[in-house]
This record gives sequence, C-alpha cells and structure tokens, in this order.
Amino acid sequence: MTERPELTKPIGILDEHPEWSTRIMDELRGRRLPFEKIDHSDHAFDPRDREPRYSVIVNRTSPSSHTRAHGNALFYAEAVLAHYEALGIPVINPVAAYRFEKSKALQAELFERVGVRYPRAIVVNHPDQVVKALDRVGFPLVVKPNVGGSGAGIVRFDSRAELDAALDRLDFGPDHTALVQEYIEAEDGAIVRVEVLDGRYLYAIRIVRQADAGFNLCPADICQIPATSESASSPGALAACPIDQRPGLVVTRADAPAEAIDGAIRLARAASIDVGGIEYLVAKRDGQIYFYDVNATSNFVANAPDVLGFDPFPAFADFIVRTARGQRAQL
Repeated sequence: MTERPELTKPIGILDEHPEWSTRIMDELRGRRLPFEKIDHSDHAFDPRDREPRYSVIVNRTSPSSHTRAHGNALFYAEAVLAHYEALGIPVINPVAAYRFEKSKALQAELFERVGVRYPRAIVVNHPDQVVKALDRVGFPLVVKPNVGGSGAGIVRFDSRAELDAALDRLDFGPDHTALVQEYIEAEDGAIVRVEVLDGRYLYAIRIVRQADAGFNLCPADICQIPATSESASSPGALAACPIDQRPGLVVTRADAPAEAIDGAIRLARAASIDVGGIEYLVAKRDGQIYFYDVNATSNFVANAPDVLGFDPFPAFADFIVRTARGQRAQL
C-alpha cells in the first residue's frame, strides 16, 4: 500500500533544471503531499536563519548546470546543502554525495578505494601534466573535465600528434582540473546504468548508441566520442537527459550480473548516494566490467513501465516520505 502520511512541513526539491523533477513532483502532487521546488540558480540563504522550514530536502543538483547558463548553482549548491544539513533537515543525496557527483577526480579516488575495476586515469590541473601522464595512460585516451555533466567537454585523442595539436585549446572546465583517462571500447558500443535507491538495487538498463547518431549523449565517456572533437556539439545535446528515449539510443532493461550490482551498491554507499545511477561497461578487449561514472542525479528511464515493466517513481516517493518522517532503514 502506498504511504500517505501527513507532513507538517513541505518537501524541498532542490533543482535548477526546469523539467528534470517534473515526474517526482507529479507523484508527490498525486499523493497530496506538500512540496516546494527550490530553484537555486536564483537563490539566497541567511546563515543566521536557524529555522528548519522543510521536512526533507531532495537534492537534484547536476554538475551539468554550468552548461545551461546556471553555473552559479554549481558551487553554491554545496553551501546551501551544508546549511540545510546544519539545521537538522534530512537531505537525500547530501553534500557528501554531491561532492562525488561533481568531481570526476573524487570518483576515480572512490573507485580505487572501494576496489572496483575502472579505466586508468591521472588527475591533472595543467596542460603540461597531460603530456607527462602519457607514460601511464596510452592512446586512445580522453581528456575529461573534472566538473562535467552530460558528457560536457570530453575530448578523445588517438595519437600524440592529435594531442599536441589541441593541447593549448583544452578546456579543463570551471575548476581547471581534468582527468587523462584511457579510452576503453565497450562490447557492442553498450554501457549499463545500475540504479540504486536507499542502498539497494532498483533496476539496470542497457544503453547502446547507434553509429549513425548525430550527437553524443551522456553517458558519453565511452559512447563513440569523435576523435579530437568535443563530446557534445550543442547546448541542446548537453541539456538532454542521459536516459531519455532519443534517436540514436537504444535503451532496454538489463540483467546486471551480481558483480556489477554489488559494485554499484558499494560505490553508492561509500559516496553517501541515496538515489542515483552507477555506470559501467564491459570492455571489448578483455570482457571485464569497468565502472566509469557515478551519478547522484537520477531521472530514471523514460517510458519506465514499457522499458522496465514498472514505474520507479512511487518507490522514490515512498523513500522521500520515510526520510521526512525519520523512518529510513539502517543498512
């Protein structure tokens, strides 16, 4: 039975995107639960205001905000989340999770610490260090901004000549930090996204990018990134949801193996991610699983009942309500 408890304070949905929270808000509205969308691309808070005004905060901040002219939300989110947490408001995907969400460098460290297989990567903050990293990362490789989102700014290089020609034009993103990472070709050009909710496996989807697609869409780290070109060519591509049913993508339900599910759950827990997607590929070269991305902003899959056989949003709403009422399970 769907829970319908009374809440004396509204649920706060922290999200600068105009559309990404529509489906969860529809679910909450259908249950007659009070909520407020907090657009932190135009926002302020007073540290002296110690009144907790929300029953729970649902953090839906994406690092891709800076590709939508909402770069002011990118680092502000960390401060406002810390403020809400200091007031004792429970936060779904708290500031600790957001730090991993917006930093590919922290994700690489997370992969290493948790002990999962991942593409070899060196963290750099100057173009000179890209060249110095070549003794540890061979071609083909990608240079990936630390703060990305929807595949923003990723560039692939197949040779030293290509890299040298582009070195002075590399964009390391808003924090001037990047990863030099080996490019791993995936079996069948496919990646798998494992969705985790409340420390448990929810579902997995397999995403295949067809060769004739005219754009790259997140997850773009391995989805046939054009050599020496940016991974997305237009703001529209960058703003697209990574798991929408769009031309050029084939999305199906996947039966992730136990190794992948276990790794995804361990990564989510270690990163303090309450709801999110952990992405991996199976390498064509050796058939092994490589984790490559951690997402704490989950829009779930488009047409979920058709693709999955169920709608994940009621479970998400149930979790929000349990969190608001202090009834979360201890894992």
